[in-house]
Formats: sequence, structure tokens, C-alpha cells
Amino acid sequence: MRKLISITLIGFFTLGLFSFIRNSKKEGNKQDSPILGMILLEEPNSMQIEKVVSELRKHWKLKVDDSEIGKESSVLVIDGYNIAIAEIPAAIPGNEVQTTAEYNYLWENGVKESSKHKSHVILSIMNSGKNPISENLLFNKVAASILKHSESLGVYIGGRTLLIKKDFYLENTKMMSEEDLPLYNWVYFGLRQENGKQSIYTYGLADFGKPEMEIVNSSDSFDDLNEIMFNMVHYVIASNVTLRDGETIGMSATQKLKIIESKGQFLDGRTLKIEY
Repeated sequence: MRKLISITLIGFFTLGLFSFIRNSKKEGNKQDSPILGMILLEEPNSMQIEKVVSELRKHWKLKVDDSEIGKESSVLVIDGYNIAIAEIPAAIPGNEVQTTAEYNYLWENGVKESSKHKSHVILSIMNSGKNPISENLLFNKVAASILKHSESLGVYIGGRTLLIKKDFYLENTKMMSEEDLPLYNWVYFGLRQENGKQSIYTYGLADFGKPEMEIVNSSDSFDDLNEIMFNMVHYVIASNVTLRDGETIGMSATQKLKIIESKGQFLDGRTLKIEY
């Protein structure tokens, strides 16, 4: 049965599973979707699955059922989760990676460097939807282990518009915990500048069952906007808080930022505008 799950994952991908999951976000049911990402490989067949399993056991102290591992596809069972890992001996089709790279300002030369990938590993927690924080931490641990034990370039999570360079992903992983979440590995923070004003928005909060947030047309710098948005997102996810229209939020005892729900400025659907 576990092998069937892995084979089915490969088949779904070739039929456009990634596009389906990206579209399901717009329909508001993303939290119940599998957590799905891809590791870009510069050298095909370079992932060493036995070393990945060893990393999960020794470094992350996880109990791993690896009875269904193979050269091309594997299903690991960790804490009741079925984790499918399958290497596809080809680059990710279409121009999704290139398009995503153009928006990811945290990977300098990302378009050029990510285009060097010759194959990729599909990684998915198939039965996620119970505990978003624990599940994303688990996904992060497995992804980091694959990055460490392969000739890889980075991680692509198209459903969140994320393309993350290998070194940056691993650095964010080092000190992560339920109290210190590696948000840059999980949520995209989009930046826009128009008419001398700066804006920032999130893409990925829907995976945690939370509304996306935007700060629109602020006079503050991108650094300031990134800091305040990061802190708000961390608070919302780590404390499992759902913000609502008409409420206020602040990162200090005196700060009170008004929250307004309305049609998204940079995203489809409705978002929470933070007046900052």
C-alpha cells in the first residue's frame, strides 16, 4: 500500500498535481492539502536515501519506518505520517521555476542558478492536515536532510511561491523549533513599490488555516515592513491566532494596528490589511 502511494504521487505530478494544489489555495481548502515541495538536483541520481534516513534518525531523533524505500521512490512513515519521496529524472517542466525565481529576492541570481537543475525530488506529506506547525517542521527536517545528502540547489514550493537556495534553507533550519519557526522556508513575503510607497504581503498563510495579510502603501522601508510582518506572521502561526476584521494587533504593549478585511491588493480573494 505504501509503494502504491508513492507511485500514485508520481502519476499525479505528471498530470499537474502541483497546479491543482496551487489552485486549491484560491478555493480556501489549502490547509487540508498535502504538503508538497520539490528539491532541485544539479546532478541526477545524487540523492542518497539511506543517508537521508540516517540523518532523520541521528540528527533529528525521529523514529523512521523505512521498510518501503527504493532507488527511485520511497515512503517513510514518521509519527503516523506517510512521507513520499520520489526522484524524477528530468527538470521540472514548464517555466514555473523560472517565473518563481524572478520574484524571490532572497536568492540572488536565482533564475540563472535554479535553471541548472537537471532532475528533481518530489517530497510530500500525504496525510497532513492535523497539526500545521508539526507537519511543516517535519517537512522541513526531511527536505533539509535531502538537501544535505544530494547534489542539490534548493527547494521549490510552488503552492507558496517559494524558491529557496540550499544554503539559506539549511541556515533557517539549524535553530528551528515550535518557538522559533523558520518562516522564510514556509511563507513568501512579497514586496512591491509603487509611487514612492512600499507594500508587503504574505503568500502561504492559507496553508496554516489563516488569512493572508497585506500592508499597502506604507512610507516605511522594506526592512521595517519585513520585520513587522515577520513578527505578526510568527505570532499568528505559533500562537494559533486568527485575526479578524475590526480588531487590532501590535508587537508591543502600546502598538495598536487596525485590521481591515477587504479584497486583496496583490492577491486573489480577501485579505487582512494591516494599517501600518
